[in-house]
Amino acid sequence: MTDPEIRQHVARVLSTVERSPATGDAPPGTPGAAPARAAQDDWLQASWQRSVQRYRLDPGGASYRRVLGAAELREAADRVGELLDLARPHVDELDRHVAPANYCILLTDASGLTIDYRNHGDPDNRFKRAGVRAGICWSEEAEGTCGIGTAIVNRAPVLVHKDEHFRADNIPLSCSAAPLFGLDDELLGVLDASTLYSPYQRDSQVLVFQLVKEKALLIENAYAEHRLRDHWRLSFGPGPASGARAAPAELLIAFGDDGRILAANRPARWLLNRLAPERTLTIDELFGSSAESLMAQAHAAPGVALPLRVAASGELMHGVLRAPRQGGGRPASTTTSTTVAPRQPAAGAGRGFAHLATGDVTLRDLVARASRIVNRDMPVMLLGETGTGKEVFAQALHAASLRADRPFVALNCAAIPESLIESELFGYRDGAFTGARSRGAKGKIALADGGTLFLDEIGDMPLLLQSRLLRVLAEGEVTALGADEATPVRLSVISATHQDLPTLIAQGRFREDLYYRLAGAAFRLPALRDRSDRAELIGLLLREEARAGGRRRCEIAPEALARLLDHPWPGNIRQLRHALRYACAIAEGDLLQLSDFATDLWPPVPVAAVAAVAAPVAAAPAAPGGRAEPTPPPDRAPSAAPEAATDAPGAPGEREAIVNALHRHQWHATAAARALGMTRSTFYRRMKAMHIVPPHRLPVDDAA
Repeated sequence: MTDPEIRQHVARVLSTVERSPATGDAPPGTPGAAPARAAQDDWLQASWQRSVQRYRLDPGGASYRRVLGAAELREAADRVGELLDLARPHVDELDRHVAPANYCILLTDASGLTIDYRNHGDPDNRFKRAGVRAGICWSEEAEGTCGIGTAIVNRAPVLVHKDEHFRADNIPLSCSAAPLFGLDDELLGVLDASTLYSPYQRDSQVLVFQLVKEKALLIENAYAEHRLRDHWRLSFGPGPASGARAAPAELLIAFGDDGRILAANRPARWLLNRLAPERTLTIDELFGSSAESLMAQAHAAPGVALPLRVAASGELMHGVLRAPRQGGGRPASTTTSTTVAPRQPAAGAGRGFAHLATGDVTLRDLVARASRIVNRDMPVMLLGETGTGKEVFAQALHAASLRADRPFVALNCAAIPESLIESELFGYRDGAFTGARSRGAKGKIALADGGTLFLDEIGDMPLLLQSRLLRVLAEGEVTALGADEATPVRLSVISATHQDLPTLIAQGRFREDLYYRLAGAAFRLPALRDRSDRAELIGLLLREEARAGGRRRCEIAPEALARLLDHPWPGNIRQLRHALRYACAIAEGDLLQLSDFATDLWPPVPVAAVAAVAAPVAAAPAAPGGRAEPTPPPDRAPSAAPEAATDAPGAPGEREAIVNALHRHQWHATAAARALGMTRSTFYRRMKAMHIVPPHRLPVDDAA
């Protein structure tokens, strides 16, 4: 722009800001008087006023935009990864519509930072110079009135066309922006289509503005559908079945087996608030038809639009009913075998627990108790053997809580070297240590702010870090390595361990005060061999593994199912999942036979046989005829004295299972750990605790 044009724009902005709404427009002919549309558009005047009075911006000043580096941009994208994945097909479709007319598509986070970007060719770098690119923040605080920033402040779609922008630098742009909201009206981000090649007439942007609003609503619906996937979902709209039902103004509600409406997207919330502003409706009250009736109709004609009539107004609508993921809201038919028990809904299970197999009485009681304390701001500790599903249970706790739409951040304290745990947990500033990123990095605690931090294998956390973690929990703030000031954090903490923490406390390896700080509520998950719902769990895992492997259906032969039910499963659910994954990959047909499972899975070696293998050979017994039996070769030598087994911690038979696995895999620890469904670090810890030593090494006690 030329200097006269910039001066004219500045005068127009300042004149609009200086005029009080009560005094009306400036007299005709007044130099610098605002155009009529600025006086009529209250949102524009309010935004210009904020830009001058609140943000202290200069409409004629240059815009100094900071561009995020690749690492920072990846971290920002990771924080909204779920939104990015769900929005991608709709962003691509919008891009196909408007790219031929030289538009760029931007998707930002809730702060206005561009995290996804579409631009098919910018040979003269005009878009790049204008800041229309990834890694740029388009907040109103930074840029004044603009499409993305003003949509965030107004919480409504907005078209900012050319000289409606606050900064003179942005006048060449025409921006159509629509905010994206979650289920609780939480701002998720903004979808924007911008161009540098628009005609001066504002009406030329109406069609693109409408497309952006429609795609934004589709993204919101996809997000709501994903969040509500554990419930019955009804997508509906006014008019005939082949008309408005599939339009972007689609309504979506989720409800439970009892017909009570649990959640809804924005259009559906408007309808519900209009019909019953003070209370929550049921499906029967909304449509005059019970939830059971809708389920029966949907089952009789899958995918066919159901006629619905709003009871309060008589308005005809049509909708499609979708079942919960993995039968979360209603007993689901199983595709495994008639001997696999059908899934039953868990008593007292919250939305996050709907995908768990909870036919076992012990586990069902745990879920019921967990559902009652999930929003009580109480730290939770999960106990149980390796592979019992502690992280899955922690994710269910998070999903059932009011923090479900906030981050769930996990850290395995045993899988990270001790030298790196501190920086992983607390983060660090630039230059904090040699090899640190130039701009520092956020730690797991800061990333989990507002959500849930899951600390797996908490018993392996070094003592020094235990002290720092205790301070974070006590004071509600975290200090990154190399930082001078603490940052406030508010989060829910779930920890898990397979170890006996009271024993570690007695040995001085775990802080007692941290234990009581973490164990506000403790839940011990049952081992797989002790669960009465093993058949249900096998069916659930088989469906997941078959679907992940691209199989439409997969069943288990009765004899194979019987063997699976009788197996001791020392690696618990993790080992079972690996066994089913292997069988699904190997099987040629849809029926898993006994031979499709790994050969080292059958049969389980009796404890007595393992003890005999592990026992030292004092002398070779005489064979018939007076000749001595040959001594076992070195690779079959005993690993430790038999009395060590009686002192080793762990479940009965665990030591024997580990020794047996090591023999089967020629003492290759990684392969043995994989066969038992353990991580390598956990496997080595168990070997050390149980005094299991490879045959070519001496036990520590005997090394002297």
